[in-house]
Amino acid sequence: MIDAFRLVLFSYTLRKHHLMALSHEQLTDALRTVDDPELHKDLVTLNMVKEAQSKGDDVHLTIELTTPACPMKDKIRADVQQAVRDKASELGETLGAINIEFTADVRPPNVKLQDQQSPLPGIKHIIAVGAGKGGVGKSTVAVNLAVGLSRMGATVGLLDGDIYGPSLATMLGLESHKGQMHGNMLIPFDVHGIKAITIGKLVDPEKALIWRGPMAHGAFKQLAMQTEWGELDYLIVDLPPGTGDVQLTLCQKIPLTGAVIVTTPQPVAVNSNALVRISELIVVRLAFLIAVLLV
Repeated sequence: MIDAFRLVLFSYTLRKHHLMALSHEQLTDALRTVDDPELHKDLVTLNMVKEAQSKGDDVHLTIELTTPACPMKDKIRADVQQAVRDKASELGETLGAINIEFTADVRPPNVKLQDQQSPLPGIKHIIAVGAGKGGVGKSTVAVNLAVGLSRMGATVGLLDGDIYGPSLATMLGLESHKGQMHGNMLIPFDVHGIKAITIGKLVDPEKALIWRGPMAHGAFKQLAMQTEWGELDYLIVDLPPGTGDVQLTLCQKIPLTGAVIVTTPQPVAVNSNALVRISELIVVRLAFLIAVLLV
């Protein structure tokens, strides 16, 4: 009789212990129901949940906000608390205190990429060459920078990201060269001591490229990530002029080492250099190299 009583007591103790803690997976499921009020996506999808665990019957959560002065912090806190209570009630679990710590990673997107695995792991440094307007010598600077680094002993690649007006085929003398593929990967042209790829060799040069933003975005991404670059010290990226989809794709998807902004001294050219502003906004890390060429 005593043994039976002890068994019942032991089972009750185990059940009580089980009720005291929501698992990490259960807490994560609860937080999937909480949307950021401004971004309209749930906290888990936005990767804002940095910690979700139970200690006894207390819950400890760490939520990373986009800014430490987030005006929606109180609403997010209330929504998170309610979601956890609802999950505990649904599962019949006991629940103690809900401790929520808010943090904020204020680094812009391109700097955050430094913490992640690069989509181009064999490349040590990636330098973008851009301009606020066309016709200022941007592609010439990109080619000379690539060849110059190569002659100094570096292994260099050159990506013609100027999707709408590719000119590197002419500058590098690629007219007689034929493009090659290795499986689904593009083989870059080996010319003047550098590896180069340009969409000018992948499309009919007599036809204009009438592409909307998503098509240009996709073409640039394919050129950058589906080319067999191998091991490079530097990849120089010749961007289209202005601040469109290709520039945003590069700055948000690939960790840049630095940027070169090319302009002429005329006020119309200098005043339109919004590219400098967007580079700073997305943090193209200009500490490595900034060049404003006054021709």
